[in-house]
Amino acid sequence: MKTLLINPPMYDQRKYGKPFILPYGPPLGIAYLASTLEKHGFVVKAFDMFDYSWEKVRQTLEKEQPDVVGITCLTEQRASPLEVAKLSKTINKDCVVIMGGIHPTIMCEQVLEHWPVDIIVLGEGEETIKELMICLEEKRALGDVHGIAYKHQGKTRKTPPRQLIHNMDDIPFPAYKYFDFNRYTGGYEILKGTWNGKQLENLRFVPIISTRGCVGSCQFCSTPFFWQKWRTRTAKNVVDEMEFLTKNFGCGFFNFADDIFTVNKNRVIDLCKEIIDRKLDIVWDCETRVNFIWEDMLEWMIKSGCYCISFGVESASETVLKAIKKKTTPEQIEHAIKLTKQMGMKTKMLLMVGNPGEDDHTVRDTTRMIETVRPDFISVSEAMVFPGTELYELAKQKGLVTDDYWLTDRPAPYFTIENNLEKLLEWSNIIMSANAGIIGKILRRLRNILERSTGLRVTGEGIEYRKNGLVKRLVTWT
Repeated sequence: MKTLLINPPMYDQRKYGKPFILPYGPPLGIAYLASTLEKHGFVVKAFDMFDYSWEKVRQTLEKEQPDVVGITCLTEQRASPLEVAKLSKTINKDCVVIMGGIHPTIMCEQVLEHWPVDIIVLGEGEETIKELMICLEEKRALGDVHGIAYKHQGKTRKTPPRQLIHNMDDIPFPAYKYFDFNRYTGGYEILKGTWNGKQLENLRFVPIISTRGCVGSCQFCSTPFFWQKWRTRTAKNVVDEMEFLTKNFGCGFFNFADDIFTVNKNRVIDLCKEIIDRKLDIVWDCETRVNFIWEDMLEWMIKSGCYCISFGVESASETVLKAIKKKTTPEQIEHAIKLTKQMGMKTKMLLMVGNPGEDDHTVRDTTRMIETVRPDFISVSEAMVFPGTELYELAKQKGLVTDDYWLTDRPAPYFTIENNLEKLLEWSNIIMSANAGIIGKILRRLRNILERSTGLRVTGEGIEYRKNGLVKRLVTWT
């Protein structure tokens, strides 16, 4: 049997006021699945179709004539996986369409009922896809495979849960050979200027994963639902992959795409020592929480090439932090960012506005923190509602959204139960202004006045009209 693993074309949501963001690097999900299937002797190819036209997708499927098509699916991009599934069945009605990823894992009943999908891999996929392919080749009953959902006599059937992979070193490195690194030109924000004598923009960027899952249980996040438990690879195994990427693909900037990188201080220090011992001349960054920062760990991080730490802060208001179950404090935020800067690394604050309990006072708590710690970068997003989260259940209870919403192609809805979208956008601008210079603050205030009076908003993507919850793209920059 021949299998194609597909990361679908980017779905353009600019008509809904969402920016069109190109990927920074290869899709690790299907890359891991491809290497797993290859390890066990299956015929497989992986395609990152993020920039394909739909005609090119069709031509690829017709040329390859796969028996099995595996498609990854994110909630925000779900319209594209659906189109790939439709095309696959149109070209070959007998091909088996398998879908995986966060969205079909959570919404498996809906996906199987309404989409031309035969099987859904639930959660972590490597062991499941291997057993599923054996099952399909031997024409055994699907019920023998743990960790999947499929239709049986018109109803969704879910098999028993798959046990998690406990030794993550057993997973082969992603099959990077299927991806042309020159295609990934999305601008990673922090890759600016020079650091340690290196021009950051000239370094080949690659994402890498050293852990899966998170120890947190934030109200807005679906990571605990999908990965269930925080697990790690050994330092040696991770740096083996880094060395492989450096020597074979010329990678110079490594982005640890872990949800939370520094939970275990000793693991991080071991990883840093391994990088240093092998004399890898690289730069890297990571994301973590403010309550997992230690001075001796930071010393080793900067010695081994860590350039920047992004902190999932969300808010500096104690009220909001408690409401979203962040389990961190404003004091921890201030300590972590100040200490990281003191050690010589860049810092980035990842922030949200509009979570439960947000008001003008809580936003002011956040701007005061920004003015106190002065991060090098900040990112602000308006709170959005995703399936598999506690916030989604609250939104359904309050009538903001129903499960049928995900049958549309619209992006995830903003959490507007307590505050409207205009207020959320106003708060985003206020927070961004807090980290700007004098001229930047003046320009942002002028822009805010324009937006409030006319509803027009100028962005890097074009000109939008935003009023009473409506977001309409009027002009798109070419």
